[in-house]
Amino acid sequence: MGLIAFAPRCTACGLDYGRFNVGDGAAAFLIFIVGAVMMAAALITDAKFSPPWWVHVLLWTPLTIGLTLGLLRVAKALLVALEYRNNAGEGSA
Repeated sequence: MGLIAFAPRCTACGLDYGRFNVGDGAAAFLIFIVGAVMMAAALITDAKFSPPWWVHVLLWTPLTIGLTLGLLRVAKALLVALEYRNNAGEGSA
């Protein structure tokens, strides 16, 4: 099982995770959320401290990648939980 892959079933209740399809929704949400936070932080840092451009590259690139990868599993789990709670599914009305 990979970093962002789910187990086939819940070990506690036996819920089949195969019926949920969150696709790339979690990544799309994170791009907007993390991107907005990082952009605001970079602009505030630039306004207050005026560091050289390479400091921005060394600071914001790893932070953006780390936050996105770190939150991806949480975001996917949230989308699965919302799908389950709302009884949503692929092709259902």
